[in-house]
Amino acid sequence: MKSFVFQLSLLLIFVPKNFGIDENSSEEKMIYSTSVMSMVKLLEMEESLKANLEAYVQAMQSKVDKIKLYQESLKRESFNTLAEKEEYMANPLNAFPLVRRLNQDWPKWLRYLKLAIATKNTKEMELQLKSAPIDDDLNVALKGMTRIEKFYNQHAEDLSKGFLLGRKFNSHLTAPDCNALANFHYNQSRFSESTHWYRMALRLHEFPQGELYEKVLGLKRKKIYKKYAKALLKESLTLDKVKITSTEKSEWDSMAKEVTREDNYDNVKKLIDEYLTGDEKIFQEEAAKRKRKPTKLERGCRGEWPKITSSQLTCRYNKETSPFLKIAPLKLEFLSLQPLVLLYHEVLYEQEFKQMRDIAIFNATMQDGWTYVNFDKNGKPEPQDSVVKMVTFQGTTAPFTLSINRRIADMSGLEMLENMALYLTNYGLGGHFGKHVDYVELADRPPGFFSEYGGDRIATALLYATDVPLGGTTVFTKLKLSIEPKKGNALIWFNLNHAGDPNPLTEHSVCPVVMGSRWTISKWIHERQQVFKKPCLA
Repeated sequence: MKSFVFQLSLLLIFVPKNFGIDENSSEEKMIYSTSVMSMVKLLEMEESLKANLEAYVQAMQSKVDKIKLYQESLKRESFNTLAEKEEYMANPLNAFPLVRRLNQDWPKWLRYLKLAIATKNTKEMELQLKSAPIDDDLNVALKGMTRIEKFYNQHAEDLSKGFLLGRKFNSHLTAPDCNALANFHYNQSRFSESTHWYRMALRLHEFPQGELYEKVLGLKRKKIYKKYAKALLKESLTLDKVKITSTEKSEWDSMAKEVTREDNYDNVKKLIDEYLTGDEKIFQEEAAKRKRKPTKLERGCRGEWPKITSSQLTCRYNKETSPFLKIAPLKLEFLSLQPLVLLYHEVLYEQEFKQMRDIAIFNATMQDGWTYVNFDKNGKPEPQDSVVKMVTFQGTTAPFTLSINRRIADMSGLEMLENMALYLTNYGLGGHFGKHVDYVELADRPPGFFSEYGGDRIATALLYATDVPLGGTTVFTKLKLSIEPKKGNALIWFNLNHAGDPNPLTEHSVCPVVMGSRWTISKWIHERQQVFKKPCLA
């Protein structure tokens, strides 16, 4: 790579300066990418568009057939000399039809060629696309894809060929897909990550698809060459940089723009074509040498933490935390004693989840959920990334709300009656929650903060409503404890100790979902109503 960038840099002295800025904006609309179930609507949208396209193609084919039929009627022998043409026109059976066709037929044929085809279908498609994902939605999807790439150390080549965490799927990425991911990394100044995607975009930008990309989508191969050259140059300049200053960024932008000017394009293309002859595995090995060490969270998501074993961490049937359990005990697994983290097996019924999901979907009540990390000066959470879709179920009118709350009370030994709220959540493309704690540290918040809920969150209950084939693990980063989502299981942990003080060891995260639709039912249990219920947690 260094030899390539060195050659590329030498081209600077032959290119004059030029500057420019691009800006994009989008209006606020529904975001689909935060929920797999919401993205089902996009599948339905494209199926409808495909049906209209099929009708359009049939109408177009019918028109082409008519044009070809007329084209056949115009066939005649070729003329090599002026004398042959004159002899042909001397025949009135040739001359008259030609004069008439040019006077009457050809103007009508031109109108027919320009006439819109299947306008009903195109208008229907235009109407449907008014609800298509906007730029903000695409941005959420791009973040999700790059999150999967980063957390699980996935390579651009593998992802483009349909590999996810070593498993092959009947899917693939196209040149426009790879180019979009490359641009996203590039615009975030992550140049080392962008170069692999630009390279994939060039490898996939081939005939005949490449012709469609250029003529219909405007994605010209030349444009990718130039952007790849810029990324390579900036990658070489940032390899040893921890942080890029605004001055450096401006200088490098100018330098990259100079290198890729139009009068220098042939030189750039020649160098990149030589670069593209390299084996992709070599690029991956070189990139691996420069990658930073994975964070503790990333290691947990990759399943690299050793399994915690202890004679005190046992599995048994719980019969003690409620009178009901004496006749119907539940399968309990102790995952941690300090803080107390419990995993109950097979405690959620499929019918309960389906009833909640149907209400959420058919009543269109799900809203975007955010990962809350920071608090402002007034103690209110500042939204970060929109990562899920969520709906709140209040009260006891629905049978499933009452039954699930009773079961959580049985499992935790805590009181639920003053707080019956349940939260149904569906994760989207690469959906996750960053490292956070569920307690709020009321002492650091304004007076009255959270008072309507009955104090801080003494415990959290998380019920897994679906299996997740890849990703979506719940990890406690400071405990090095990871729990794979398994349908029907429930995870319960205590955020506060016996004195009511927050326990920082309860810091946790949800790893990015790679494959599957992660549905969970969660509940935060507040402390004030637990005066006579809370366990003695040291």
